[in-house]
Amino acid sequence: MLKKIKLSFSGQVLLALSVGIFTGLFFGEKVAWLNIIGMAFIKLLQVAIIPYIVLSLVIGVGSLSYEQSREIAKKFIMMLLTLWALTIFTIFAMAHAFPLWESKDFFSTSQIAIPPPINYLDLYIPSNPFKSLSENTVPAIVVFSLLLGISLVTIKEKQQFLNPAAVLLEAFNKITKGIVRFLPMGVFAISASAAGTIAADDFEKLQIYFAVYIVTALILSLWVIPFFISAITPFKYADIIQGCRSILVTAFASGNLFILIPIMSEACNDIFEKHKLRTEDSDKYNEIIIPIAFNFPAIGKLLAFIFILFSAWFTNTELDTGQQALLAFNGLFSLFASVHISIPFLLNYLHLPSDMYQLYLSGDVLTKRFSTLASAVFLISFTLSTTAYLLGLIEIKIKKVLLFLGSTILIIGLSVLLTQTFFAHFFTKKIDVSEKLKQMQVDWEAPQKIVYNLHDTDKNQFFMPTPEAIVKRGTIRIGYNPSRVPFSFYNNAHKLVGFDIEMMNHLSSALGVNLDFIPFTKAKNLYQALGNLQIDIVISGVQINSEHLKSVLYTQPILNLTTALIVKDYRQKEFSDYSKFTKSTHLKFATIDHYPRLTYIKQAFPNIEIKKIANPNIYFLMPQRILLMDLLVA
Repeated sequence: MLKKIKLSFSGQVLLALSVGIFTGLFFGEKVAWLNIIGMAFIKLLQVAIIPYIVLSLVIGVGSLSYEQSREIAKKFIMMLLTLWALTIFTIFAMAHAFPLWESKDFFSTSQIAIPPPINYLDLYIPSNPFKSLSENTVPAIVVFSLLLGISLVTIKEKQQFLNPAAVLLEAFNKITKGIVRFLPMGVFAISASAAGTIAADDFEKLQIYFAVYIVTALILSLWVIPFFISAITPFKYADIIQGCRSILVTAFASGNLFILIPIMSEACNDIFEKHKLRTEDSDKYNEIIIPIAFNFPAIGKLLAFIFILFSAWFTNTELDTGQQALLAFNGLFSLFASVHISIPFLLNYLHLPSDMYQLYLSGDVLTKRFSTLASAVFLISFTLSTTAYLLGLIEIKIKKVLLFLGSTILIIGLSVLLTQTFFAHFFTKKIDVSEKLKQMQVDWEAPQKIVYNLHDTDKNQFFMPTPEAIVKRGTIRIGYNPSRVPFSFYNNAHKLVGFDIEMMNHLSSALGVNLDFIPFTKAKNLYQALGNLQIDIVISGVQINSEHLKSVLYTQPILNLTTALIVKDYRQKEFSDYSKFTKSTHLKFATIDHYPRLTYIKQAFPNIEIKKIANPNIYFLMPQRILLMDLLVA
């Protein structure tokens, strides 16, 4: 007789996650409707969360003495700074895993998702506690609960309030535990829906970022943080990773850390119980620390630095040591708000393209899972270590600490090396647009030669270039710009190619004549040669100029372009209102071509300097402090 296999609860959650991912990948959009079930389950878990946070903080803080509350604040900050330092070191070290070759695709979108504005006063100051409670404004709720708890510290009759509040807290715990019994069903629905609706295009754009992000998140979650805690406390690595695996799997599957706060508090109590260290004080500290620490940037938020460092690599921007230090310092404080506020701020602060935020949003569906997993490990580890610190259980052994540091550096070094090797073998360097254009060929060959001197043409035969005259002559003379991509330019074999060159090849074959290509770079020379009948046709995407409409004939336009002023992202505010510019305004314009409107701009603003540059990369890639150009006209 076969024995019935009974899975543990964490095993059921893992199985539900695996089956959900497989179902989503196999059925795709057909299982998107399961998202409704997943969201309903998350909302059920949230039923008791806000009341739980309020009561646990009020009871926990209110039952402390004045000396105890001071001690908690001091040791809370010390442990938080230590774990932040370890996390930031790991993230910046793992940034070296980005490939050594240049990706340098220039990313741009026509629509940029604008991050929502944030009211910091409403976020942190509970001027109306009932409004904060109804809108789930967690920071304000925590501040309100702390203020209420602190006010109870010195009240003698506080037990008359704390005793019934403790009974109510236990009731909320029972509600959460009852709902958690159905956790495998919720995890299945969430994971199936997420796996079925992920867009393949998003992975293609962000594959390098995903790889580095996931490796960094796993190193922090499965090595750095839990091993550090095991090195300084009585707790073991298995207590966090194996003992709390159902919590970690749920965090990964749901991407929601908030719903797990009561369960994590209970898990920390169980770990103290396992080591026979559980006391009333340990329970009290665990219940206080988790909801407070939830409002500080955990590992999941700090992983946003990976995206900023990826953006710098992606756009060929080198961040020196000073800039990286400022990124860590300013980024840490900005992450007290949402990452969707912090990332646009940091992109602007480091002069990186704001359009990169759009890439972050497209990848958030995947990275959010790993960031929540890392945050869950962080919150449990931080609570265990801080409570142990408060109870005098921290023990610093030099050998253990040195072993931890040495093994961590080795793991990070090997991860960087292996990730680099993986990229070298499985990721092909994408050829940028300019490289693709250099490989361009024309698919219609025709007899042609380059004539560099107009006097080399038959200057005695000045006649109107009608088709009959051109056929009789046996040659058609084409004026072209040698660096007008993509109309006419030289490829990497130094062969004249481009859309207009191929069109002229077709024309010469239809007429049965040879081609003479005569280069020009200035519009003045172009019109002068046409007027002297030294060339028959001008190509290379020539702009229609109203000054010459009477003397030359333009074909129907193939492109309608608008002259625009381009400014780097971080200077948008300077140029958002043109009404503040006057005749005395001094600006430097870069341009890659002659635009008739520049004449009118120069007349209206005589102090504007206009400098012609060979290609737009000079403006986009050169440091602003060296080039000293304010805008690009294109």
